[in-house]
Amino acid sequence: MKLRIISYTLLLFFLVPFASKAQGTENYFSLKDAVRYGVEHHLIIQKSDYELEIYNQKFREELSGYLPQIKADAAYTNNLKLITQIIPGEFIGQPGQDQSIQFGTKYNASAIIDVTQTLVDFEKITGQKIARQNSRISLLNKQKTIEQIIYDIATAYNISQIALLQQNDISQNILKIDTLITSMESRVQNGFSKPVDLKRLQLERTNLQTRLQNAKMEHEQSMTLLKYTMAYPLEETIHIDTRSELTNFGILLQEDLAVKSLDLELLAAQDELTVLSLKQMKQSYLPKLSFNFRYGTLAQQNNPNIFRTNTNWYPNSLASLNLSIPIFDGSYKASRVKQLQLEQHQNSLDIKMQQNELDKNVKNVKVKLSISHSNLFTTKESMALAEEVYAITYLQFQSGYASLKDLLDANTEVKEMQTAYLRSVLEVQSAELELLKVSGNIETILK
Repeated sequence: MKLRIISYTLLLFFLVPFASKAQGTENYFSLKDAVRYGVEHHLIIQKSDYELEIYNQKFREELSGYLPQIKADAAYTNNLKLITQIIPGEFIGQPGQDQSIQFGTKYNASAIIDVTQTLVDFEKITGQKIARQNSRISLLNKQKTIEQIIYDIATAYNISQIALLQQNDISQNILKIDTLITSMESRVQNGFSKPVDLKRLQLERTNLQTRLQNAKMEHEQSMTLLKYTMAYPLEETIHIDTRSELTNFGILLQEDLAVKSLDLELLAAQDELTVLSLKQMKQSYLPKLSFNFRYGTLAQQNNPNIFRTNTNWYPNSLASLNLSIPIFDGSYKASRVKQLQLEQHQNSLDIKMQQNELDKNVKNVKVKLSISHSNLFTTKESMALAEEVYAITYLQFQSGYASLKDLLDANTEVKEMQTAYLRSVLEVQSAELELLKVSGNIETILK
């Protein structure tokens, strides 16, 4: 019981400094905070928003084709030299002699309002549906981009977290060695230990210090990657949680885990777009009906002041129904229809292949997660055992029942188990993220 109490006391001694260090920091980000920040600030998502708005405007563009088209034209013409025409002399009482005559007036002015309204055009109606479908595809692409960004940020966060925990473990191991060095210096001075034992501890500390420098560099690199994936200013400092965040293992391995794939939705949406394009191409065989109304006024005179009060303006107007019937286009439409039908067959195969790949990925990742979780449990127990062995060996060393070599071997085992444990944690986190991603549940990190 004493040994267990001592081992727990030592463990608390190692962990307390880090708990206090984590508190009170500025620019602190939990995993959820980091993901939320990245989703709100990432430039790729902003670009996706612009793309979505482009397709929304394209829908309005297609819609405009079924709204009235109104235009106004005005013209003021100065006929610098009137056109000369040849007419038979019979028209002016001079038979047999052609005469040259200039018709018209020097100054003309006109104003026209033209209104056109499409009455029946099935191509334009389907064109609006195609524009809406493109907007939906753009929205799905944005959601896919968000999922990828969440996955990238969570992956970088976990790597940074493990790098920080590894750095903390090494720092605590240095503190343990420093304690041993202080004790050993006293033992050497009193003649209870050899100077070579002190040198061995000092060499161990040098090795740990080198590992600590490497760990700090790895942590700095991982934090740079994290800030990059978050779209956070690289020159600023952030702090992250040192507690590993694992999701509910049982829920993730349930057979009825809700699986939804944006890739499948995108393929289905693309297939629907092909169906609409095929429908539109077939509708191009149908007649089109439109209505046109025109109203205008015209003034003609030889006085340049066309806008004087006594100018005579002559109104004109027309209304027409226009029917356009396609007859022959060199088999262009027939060829396009065949191409789109073949695309439909391709889409059907793509959906089946994507579904098979999704089922395979989900099954494989579940197996990977189960194995990783089992390894984590085993490694955690091994680490606890190594720490307990070290605590016992430490007491035996202090009492003279264990050699320095035994103590250092026990310490090496603790270090190896610490590294193995952190590696196992990262493997479980990676497997969890992968399963959340392939099953379409990655956004649950934000909840």
